[in-house]
Amino acid sequence: MNIFRIAAKEIKSDFRDVRTLFFMMLFPIVLIFILGTALSNAFHWTISVDDVHVLYNDQQAGPLSPYIQTMIQAAKKAHIDFQKASDHIKGTKAVQEGKADGYIEISPHGVELYTNERNKIKGSIVEGVMAAFVGRYQLAMAVSEVKPGFVPSNTRVHDEYIQERSLHSKRKPGAMDYYAVAMTTMIALYSALPGSALLRGERTRKTADRLLAAPVRKSEIFIGKLAGNVAANFLCVVVVMLFSQWVLHADWGHHVSLVWLLLLTEVVLAISFGLGMSYMARTEGAARTIAMVIIQLSTFFGGAYFPIDETAWYAHLSPLSWMNDTIFKIVYANDLSSVVPTMLLNIGIAALFLVVAVVSVARREGL
Repeated sequence: MNIFRIAAKEIKSDFRDVRTLFFMMLFPIVLIFILGTALSNAFHWTISVDDVHVLYNDQQAGPLSPYIQTMIQAAKKAHIDFQKASDHIKGTKAVQEGKADGYIEISPHGVELYTNERNKIKGSIVEGVMAAFVGRYQLAMAVSEVKPGFVPSNTRVHDEYIQERSLHSKRKPGAMDYYAVAMTTMIALYSALPGSALLRGERTRKTADRLLAAPVRKSEIFIGKLAGNVAANFLCVVVVMLFSQWVLHADWGHHVSLVWLLLLTEVVLAISFGLGMSYMARTEGAARTIAMVIIQLSTFFGGAYFPIDETAWYAHLSPLSWMNDTIFKIVYANDLSSVVPTMLLNIGIAALFLVVAVVSVARREGL
């Protein structure tokens, strides 16, 4: 019962502090709005491409000829226009002069493709279409040799037996989506600052002796203050997350409960780090300074202000890196495989700092 009373007192004290409410809730919300609005153009993941014009010359003697018309009809839906060329010379010349984006010559020996280097994007589109078409044709022929009649007609050659799955989600976060996640995980990491003054603050306020004189065990004081601080900071994180979702319309996916669990473990990690640092440093000021420096470095290298290249050696040294990566996988790829490892990593690191704090409290006469 004493634990709950101490935890409730801790929550009330935190929410009575105007600076806490401003810094832990209003500050990240303002950053999400400013960065998400100002950098919206930097997160455009698509480009606009006009209609693609392709010339082709079918010599009517190749094995691909019966399937060409089916491919041409399907390509029209993707705004790729195929027109027949009279001969090889006129087709290649049109490509050289930029009048066509590609020229395809179909012969008994296969397919020859010519593209214009001045428009590499459209040339790559034509190359990709033809590579996919030829690959599917070869697979269909291989299947028909093993099971004749399994591929009944050229109109169904692509859809009956080939199913495509992408390993990477086509959905990408916009600026508002990215900074909603990044600022929420960042402010959860800032929970280390109140954690660094969790017990030493009692000595500063001259209330440590009163706590020790009360009929309450040290363990109850420690657990109650820790639980109350975790609850207060987690509530601030949840408010930031819900505001970004409901008001700023950031996308948090369909597994919000898992995201909450991840953020809770990050809050526990941050507070445990601050608490452990308060006993590893000589003074409260030194502990707060060290915690602030580490938080700032973790924030910068963790991609809070701009996306970090995942191949960089420092990319996964910050808690924000693995938190953001896991959340983005949940939201945009429906990938839950890294949720448990990330939670265990957060709890494991938190446990190390809690051991330091518990041992220090047990050895001292006061808090």
